[in-house]
Amino acid sequence: MTVVVAASVVVAGLASADATGKWAESVLAGGPLAAPHLMPVEAASILHRAELAGEISADAASLAHADLGRLRVEYFPYHPFAERIWELRSPGLAAPPGSPEPARLFFPPGPVSSGTGHPAETLDYSYKQQVEMLRRVRRGAADCDAAAKRVELQMTALAESSGELERRAGEARAAGQPGLARESLARKNAVEAELGEVRDQYQSLRQQADRLAAASRRLQAKIDARRWQKEAGGRSGHPGLTSYEAWYVALAEFLGAKLATLDTRLALVPGPRCGFCLPPPPA
Repeated sequence: MTVVVAASVVVAGLASADATGKWAESVLAGGPLAAPHLMPVEAASILHRAELAGEISADAASLAHADLGRLRVEYFPYHPFAERIWELRSPGLAAPPGSPEPARLFFPPGPVSSGTGHPAETLDYSYKQQVEMLRRVRRGAADCDAAAKRVELQMTALAESSGELERRAGEARAAGQPGLARESLARKNAVEAELGEVRDQYQSLRQQADRLAAASRRLQAKIDARRWQKEAGGRSGHPGLTSYEAWYVALAEFLGAKLATLDTRLALVPGPRCGFCLPPPPA
């Protein structure tokens, strides 16, 4: 059976080695694939952002991008689905009268969490994971900042020691004590070598702290978005679809296929007449 694949699933299958990546890889290898014709552009953008954020190496991003070009996917244009997409993007039109049927879900075989398996439960679990991850990332960033400050103090002390040894060497030469001058210079060179290593350590800590700070901002944005969705859901009864998300849904409806996505929120939207293929909840 054909599966409509979202760009997030494609990227996870090509570039991620965790459990979600393995699930996504099995989706990509499982049978015929379909997608909107802009999917590769979105996938390439995700890879580019991940590389810039330090989440994957430049080599890994390049290899995944090359595999993206070789992926066998049937691509579909926008215009044949424009009317349905325009209906789905509107919360007021997404659920036609007499169609309260919830979205159908598919989880691959394997251990799943105890509970109902409803996407709302999965989404809440993911939200809690994100909050916990944010706490850990912020703690890691704070630890890196503290370590960088300690190393910075060490750099200052070593620089002062190097200057003092240089001064002593000059005084020894002026006093006609070349042996003492050489000894001071040898010690100064050793201090300079240690200073170089400490500078490298400082740069590494700063880079790691910057990556963690960027990850913290991304997680906070996701948490804020989820909080907004919950609040909006309480007011309107469900979140809506963007036009781009609706394109995927409309294509899956047309093909009678499931939509493979990492965004469990989509399975909460009433109206789509297609099934969703979601990564299984953690064991």
